[in-house]
Amino acid sequence: MKSILALRGKKGDWALTGSLKDFGLTDIFQLLGQQQKTGVLTLQEGKKVIQILFDQGLIIGTDFPFQTAEGAPLGRMLIRGGLLDPEEWGKACSKHKDELSNIGRFLVESGVVRGQDLTTVLRLLAFETIFGLFRWEGGNFRFEAKEVLRDPIFGEPMNTEYLLLEVIRMLDEWPMLAERIPNFDIVLRKEDANAGLDVLRGTPWEEKRTPQMELIYGLVNGQRTIRQIIDLSLIGEFDTCKNLITLSEAGLLDPTLVWGMEKKRRISGLGKPKVQVGASLLVGILIFLLILQLAVFRWKGFPLSRGERAGWRAFQDPLGTIEGEKAANAREVFFLEENRYPADPSEMTQKNLLTREEVLALHKLK
Repeated sequence: MKSILALRGKKGDWALTGSLKDFGLTDIFQLLGQQQKTGVLTLQEGKKVIQILFDQGLIIGTDFPFQTAEGAPLGRMLIRGGLLDPEEWGKACSKHKDELSNIGRFLVESGVVRGQDLTTVLRLLAFETIFGLFRWEGGNFRFEAKEVLRDPIFGEPMNTEYLLLEVIRMLDEWPMLAERIPNFDIVLRKEDANAGLDVLRGTPWEEKRTPQMELIYGLVNGQRTIRQIIDLSLIGEFDTCKNLITLSEAGLLDPTLVWGMEKKRRISGLGKPKVQVGASLLVGILIFLLILQLAVFRWKGFPLSRGERAGWRAFQDPLGTIEGEKAANAREVFFLEENRYPADPSEMTQKNLLTREEVLALHKLK
């Protein structure tokens, strides 16, 4: 039985409190949206505390009450997105230590950040924060009905029900994306540095071409990691990863794994011994370890280790398992409608059970 407690104050204001294990986020958001509540939803898991601001059932922002100005998510997103220098953020923080909510307005009014860019970042921050909340394993919540000031810099309020549908869709698809991109430290390069997305014309991938894809493809330069591309694109983890996988499946990208670079860097950066004999001994040991590693772990797939080769295959291999499950489900639906199984996958396309691209993928798998 779900446990939720609603408390009504003296002036008619009420608070809603409970455990996220008993009363899910979807239920909470739907309740606040449908009843057009205004107030602050506070969620806590361990030391993490996040607040979602509601105005008449619409989401108008997020807050991080126990974050210092220097470590605020807004500052990190602006800096990683290339919209602000750390020094400029530090100056803004020093002027608004006690007024964190006004830092954004100060940045715009001082000309450091464009208002349009700040609006984009604030909305992305709210969406990514809420998406992250749905991946929590537990925690508690409390909603307090109170007046909340709407900041015009945030832009138009976000429709709660639409946001829920988007988050649920992303959560359903995220395991498939995570299987293809096991590590955000992967560096991608273009198969042809001079080729644009015009090469998709006349191919099944042309229909998937979007302005987002144009932006992400332009950020791939053979040096940036997937994490850096996500930060610079300002469209979020999910959409960036989905577009990168589409570009890779279309044959426009070639992934190069950089796993283990930190370990190699620490080895190569060891301090120089003061005694020449010690230096020679150290060099000899390193050479021996390198030969041993090549012989045992990397010989067949040099220069990649077994783990790195597995990551490479996870990124490049088609989604065979997923496509197979889709096809199996479509065959069963076809059987229920026609009392027979399809002689060819194209029959399922005619029934709108599979798309042309999915049928082409099935032929490739065969």
